[in-house]
Amino acid sequence: MTASVRYLLAEHLASRRWIGPFLFLLAGIVVLYSQPPNPVLSTAGTVSAWMLPAMSWWCYAFLDTSEPGERQVSIAALGPRRFAAARLLSLAALVAGASLFTFLVPLVLGLFEHTPRAGEVALVLFANGLCGLAGAGLAALISEPIFRGRAWPLLLGGGALVLSVPAGISPAIATARALDRKDPSAVPAHLAPETLAIALFLAIAIPLAAELWRRRE
Repeated sequence: MTASVRYLLAEHLASRRWIGPFLFLLAGIVVLYSQPPNPVLSTAGTVSAWMLPAMSWWCYAFLDTSEPGERQVSIAALGPRRFAAARLLSLAALVAGASLFTFLVPLVLGLFEHTPRAGEVALVLFANGLCGLAGAGLAALISEPIFRGRAWPLLLGGGALVLSVPAGISPAIATARALDRKDPSAVPAHLAPETLAIALFLAIAIPLAAELWRRRE
C-alpha cells in the first residue's frame, strides 16, 4: 500500500498539476501574514480558513492526475478497494504535508508575533489539518470518475464553498473564529463543534466517494 501511495504522489509531482494550487496556497500565506503583528492563533486561524479552498483545489488536482487508462491499469494491479484506499491515503499525506508547510513558512520567516508555544503549535496544526481534510472530502466527491471533465466539478465545488458562507456552515469561517482567542485553552471548546461536523462530513463523503469510484470506473 505504501508503495502505491508513493507512486501516486510521485505521479502527481511529475504531472506539475500541483503548481497552481501550491502557488494559490503560498500566496494566501504571504498575503495573510503581511500585516504585523500577527498573533499566533488568530492569524493562523485565518490561514487555516484559506486551507479549505486551497486544499479543495489541490486534492482535486491530485485526483485528476491519472488518465482513465492509467487508473484502469492500477485497478487491475491492486483491485478497486486497494486502489481507492491508496488514493485516500495519498490525500491524507498531501493534507498533512500542506498543513505542516503552512505552519512552517511563517515560523521560519519569523512572522509570528511571538514564537509559538507547544499548545499553540498543536492547535494550529490541528486547525490546518481540519480545513485541509474538509477540502479533501469535497474534492473526493467531485473527482473523476464520479464526474467526467472539469467544468461541472469546478462549478459544483466552487459553488459549495461560496454558498456555505452565507448558509453559515462554512468550516473555514467556523475554524477561523474558533482560533480567534487570546487564551489557547479556550480554543478546543470552540473548535469542538466544527471538528465533529467535519468528522461527520468525512464519515459520509469518503466511503461514498470510494464506492462511486468503484462503480463508475
